[in-house]
Amino acid sequence: MGKAAGGEGATRIYIRDDDVGDFTPELAAFVSLFADRNLPVSYQIIPELFTEACATALVALRARAPELVEFGQHGLRHHMMLRGRKVNFEFGPQRTYDEQLSDILAGRELLLRRLGDQSAAAVFTPPRHRFDRNTLRAVKTAGFSVLSSSSYPTLPHRLAYGIGRALGLTNLGPPAVSWHGRVRPDCGLFEASIAVSVDNGATIAGSVDAVMKKVAQARRHTAKVGLMFHHAVYKGSDGQAFLEQLVDRLVAAPNVRFERLSRAPFRSQD
Repeated sequence: MGKAAGGEGATRIYIRDDDVGDFTPELAAFVSLFADRNLPVSYQIIPELFTEACATALVALRARAPELVEFGQHGLRHHMMLRGRKVNFEFGPQRTYDEQLSDILAGRELLLRRLGDQSAAAVFTPPRHRFDRNTLRAVKTAGFSVLSSSSYPTLPHRLAYGIGRALGLTNLGPPAVSWHGRVRPDCGLFEASIAVSVDNGATIAGSVDAVMKKVAQARRHTAKVGLMFHHAVYKGSDGQAFLEQLVDRLVAAPNVRFERLSRAPFRSQD
């Protein structure tokens, strides 16, 4: 990948774009920018919202540049009713193992139908990074091998993860215990999670400088850094300008290598 490839001991950067459904102008612009910069992206698809037009566009891009396009499953519908209220997640202790497995399998079948193959059968991203041990067991049963959630590098997060791992817990309350960069002992899935939320799904989280500072912080604690985007946030010329500046800064960062999430288990010993 030229300059973006990095050298020996390079930090591996994984780019994840969530909430793929229709092929909107924002998604088209996002796809075009990252493809033009020769950067691979793992597109996390909401199966019930995934349109034929979007599938056609992404499959065509993958045919032209298979190393730049990866698909993952992002739940089934990205919401559920909880005590009469709609919430933007759909997995966790509020639902049984059978209920969760049923939705995961239904989502997988929808993606198989749209994509025409099993290319979205490796990476699973629970909406809002909400899950419990039953979710993980269902994801594994459905045939996925990689879980992508969150693994933030702040001191409070790292302390909480360490305590949770020492106690053999999957969750500490609603938040999940991260095993980023390793096989999770509670389910056998390899975890390749994001460390930097570039946006919160509605607004950009900060300036380009602020995002790069978070990337640098994450690099001090892990050699595998994931960045999460929601393409819908980057609207108009301002959103596109932000993305272009950030992508150029990422590519120019010293000693980095951009890879697909599904490659993470094969690099676990690096």
